Amino acid sequence: MKPILIAIFVVATALLSACTVSTDLDSARVDCGTPGPHGVDCLVQRTGGNRGFEACWDLAITCQNGGVMTGSACHSMAAADSKGEQNMPADGFSNQAACDVPASGQVENLKVTAQ
Repeated sequence: MKPILIAIFVVATALLSACTVSTDLDSARVDCGTPGPHGVDCLVQRTGGNRGFEACWDLAITCQNGGVMTGSACHSMAAADSKGEQNMPADGFSNQAACDVPASGQVENLKVTAQ
């Protein structure tokens, strides 16, 4: 190998070894159940990290007549917890008058913030 190529290889190897990627990021998954008179129960599961965090999300519920109701919720997770449950009360959803029968829901805008 020529001396210039060896020097480039050594420098490139040193740069790659100095680069670190954190794998300790807090992350979560939110799964919401079927809406009922009490609202919607959502399961919050830790998918990464080991610190306390707060997960906040929006839930858009599409109805059979094409109307959409939306609500928002947050759930705090302690460092030792791997899952938790959060109820989204029925009266917390907007645009209920435009909805006949809930057909499907979609969790949107999930944000996880370290505490």
